[in-house]
Amino acid sequence: MEQKKSTQKRHQLLNAALDVFSLYGFNGASLDEIAQIAEMHKSNIFYYYENKEALYVEVLTTVLQKWLAPLQMLEADLEPEEAITNYLLQKIEVSRTQPKASRLFALEVIQGAPHILEILKGPLKKLVKRKAKVISNWQEQGKISTEIDPELLILNIWALTQNYADFATQMEMVTGKTLRNRSMQQRVIQHTVHMMLYGVIPRTPSELFKAE
Repeated sequence: MEQKKSTQKRHQLLNAALDVFSLYGFNGASLDEIAQIAEMHKSNIFYYYENKEALYVEVLTTVLQKWLAPLQMLEADLEPEEAITNYLLQKIEVSRTQPKASRLFALEVIQGAPHILEILKGPLKKLVKRKAKVISNWQEQGKISTEIDPELLILNIWALTQNYADFATQMEMVTGKTLRNRSMQQRVIQHTVHMMLYGVIPRTPSELFKAE
């Protein structure tokens, strides 16, 4: 019972920390505010984490794991249209359901990723290299244009899909809606999938996937 209660408290603390860190970043966040939102005394935070940085890194690491999970599903035995479509759908869903996580990661990267630089240079880079190889294999099979840069394609997908979370306010000011709106969610899915697969100039699918 005590173990379950402790786990719940820790989960509550991590959620509160995500709320605050995603708004103010590491430097601007206050442990007092995190403790207030988590409904615990500030001193209790140090029962779980040594300091503010340790809490921040834990939140960021958890975010990164969830954020990268959909990329793991990009496999060579799938057809590129199916694989890329599924990846886009999952990334859009993450932006819809976990916008704070996306914003926190964006804030960290904009500042040079000082707290997760080793993760980006290590595990993340290796994962991107592996998945870029999947895309290269599709190119060799004539299923994707050779004009596409595999690594940049992955980065472009991240930028496009995370934009719906990171710049939700801008999106709402322009369109009047965000991903929270069901009709906008469907609009985003249709537009994003079509643009990533077929571009903005009319062409047939056979032309898109033709080997050059």
